[in-house]
Amino acid sequence: MRDERRKILAAIVATSTAAVLAAAKLVIGIVTGSLAVVASAVDSLMDVACSGLNAYFLRLAADPPDAEHAFGHGKAEALSGVIQAVIIAMGGVWLLVRGVHRLVAPLPVTTPEAGVAVSVGALAVSLVLVAYLRREARETRSIALEADAFHYVTDIATNVVAGLALLGYWLLGWLWLDPVASMLIAAYIIKSAIEILRDAAEELLDRGLPREVEDEVKSLIAGFAPEVRGYRQFRSRRAGGTQFFEFALLVERSTSFERSHEVAEQAADAIRRRHGAAAQVMVHTDPV
Repeated sequence: MRDERRKILAAIVATSTAAVLAAAKLVIGIVTGSLAVVASAVDSLMDVACSGLNAYFLRLAADPPDAEHAFGHGKAEALSGVIQAVIIAMGGVWLLVRGVHRLVAPLPVTTPEAGVAVSVGALAVSLVLVAYLRREARETRSIALEADAFHYVTDIATNVVAGLALLGYWLLGWLWLDPVASMLIAAYIIKSAIEILRDAAEELLDRGLPREVEDEVKSLIAGFAPEVRGYRQFRSRRAGGTQFFEFALLVERSTSFERSHEVAEQAADAIRRRHGAAAQVMVHTDPV
């Protein structure tokens, strides 16, 4: 449960930070008339919505198994990723349309220096937040926090693009820089949405764990004890931060029932020591 509390805390920190950034950028974007800053603000508003969803779904994923969900609620994290991808894609399409419209009918930007200042400040905050979320996602094996960190990588990109566009407009007076910057941000947002949707869908469809993880476990169990002659029917998957392994150990036919059971339990314990106590290992033995 310690990991679950860390996930929820990280989601709350991300939500609060995104709300402050969104408010600051939205105000400056409206005051200056910069579509690039408004685009960055929209990106941050989507971060607020997505981080809020994470906080809810991570609480749901932390619920223990019950009568109707014998395998727990870990896939709530992947469901969160799907919803986030849809929200992000919708925002990206809206920004792309607005950017094209502004490019056709350009409008001047007032006090671009204010937009540059808020972009630089937001960039610094986003860099710190991404480092924090990536660490928490890695240590807790959370796809929801990984998706959240990806949002703020996008935020870093949007802050850089918006700041550079306003700086160029401030120094050179090129009106087209602002809408083009917003369109670049929109394209990046849509690309991010597709990647998040792909990762979340793979978990919902029970894709196996990475090849290197499976190979490591297979090497471990292949010659685990003198009585073991191999394995078959190996399967793996992930739900949230929980890894699942299922396989049959092939045991020498002359091995007693008690010894076969002991070997199976020892193999499961060895996997848990390697991949965390929360790993779910379902193993049975077949005589050969």
